[in-house]
Amino acid sequence: MARESHVVYVVAKAPRAGETKTRLCPPLAAAQAAELAGAFLGDALAVVRQARCEARVICRSARERSVLARLVGGAASIHVQDGTGLGDALESAFRQGLADGFGAVGVLGSDSPTLPPLLLRQAFSAVARGADVALGPCADGGYYLLAARALHPRLFRDMAWSTSAVAETTLARCRREWLRTHLLPAWYDVDDAASLARLRTDLANGPPGTAPRTRSVLRGMVLESLHDAYRQEG
Repeated sequence: MARESHVVYVVAKAPRAGETKTRLCPPLAAAQAAELAGAFLGDALAVVRQARCEARVICRSARERSVLARLVGGAASIHVQDGTGLGDALESAFRQGLADGFGAVGVLGSDSPTLPPLLLRQAFSAVARGADVALGPCADGGYYLLAARALHPRLFRDMAWSTSAVAETTLARCRREWLRTHLLPAWYDVDDAASLARLRTDLANGPPGTAPRTRSVLRGMVLESLHDAYRQEG
């Protein structure tokens, strides 16, 4: 019997300078972008826990699992996907979570550190009320969250990922499969200079407890920049 509980898999890569969040460079240096990616992951896992869901991470390989395990500590279990690519990662998350007896599964991107936990609760509430799929669209045309009570492989296969049509294509596939869809409020992920600027503004104007790891890393970068400027002037 399936448990009346929910699991959210955060899709993540091991943060490495020069390989992670490269679209943030500039304005960030490669090492800064990697450090920020690690902070994003920590805050994403905290959002999942605040939404009262089990938090898991899904990654590409056993090598990445060992790096991520050191990074997140006991905050989440780390799972390796079957296959390659993002579509396989999402499909693997649903297969694993449902096989482990969870009543519903969600997959969440790791780069929306200010995401309100309420949106995760709304997603699982929607599927509990009869929606087949709850989808949270991103401002860039992707999606930050997909939750469902069953695996729907056609939502993940042969998708042109990292394009502005991902969310709309997913919704079109839901319609073709006669899946009842609940659309969540749009949010944003942080993957370029413009979205990084928006993040800084949101953190400056929002509640102080939002995205504490991200906030701390960004504050450290500002202090480092000020120190460097002072040293050059001296």
